Amino acid sequence: MKIKIISLLLAFLVMFVLAGLFNGLVVNQFVSENIDPEMLLESPNLALIALGYALLALLMTLIYPRVVSQPSYSIRTGFLFGMVAGIAWLLPQALVLHGVYRFPAQSLLIDPAWALLEQGIGGAIIGMIHAKFSRPESTF
Repeated sequence: MKIKIISLLLAFLVMFVLAGLFNGLVVNQFVSENIDPEMLLESPNLALIALGYALLALLMTLIYPRVVSQPSYSIRTGFLFGMVAGIAWLLPQALVLHGVYRFPAQSLLIDPAWALLEQGIGGAIIGMIHAKFSRPESTF
């Protein structure tokens, strides 16, 4: 249970911070130039965003040990798992939003590409924690 709690908290924290940096620094100008201001909130609802990332981290934390066997727990398998989770989470959403709103076509590439890295890192953290603390000799 401690492994799951630590994995959840660290993966959530890292993905949430990475999302903030990406949206606040990297794509901020792209968004302001390409997204209709009427579609944007005056300021982001951080509580709702945090809830979304907490749910994503929870699902990733619960699913990882069910699809990766214990001898294979590692940063690498976690990263690959996180990449799959990121695409599974973001690509369908991006397609639906592009079917409803006037989003620039570039964002259909930017968001899923970023998800590969962001959720990949979150998954790597989950894999690292499972690898470190799931060993029989661990006292944690």
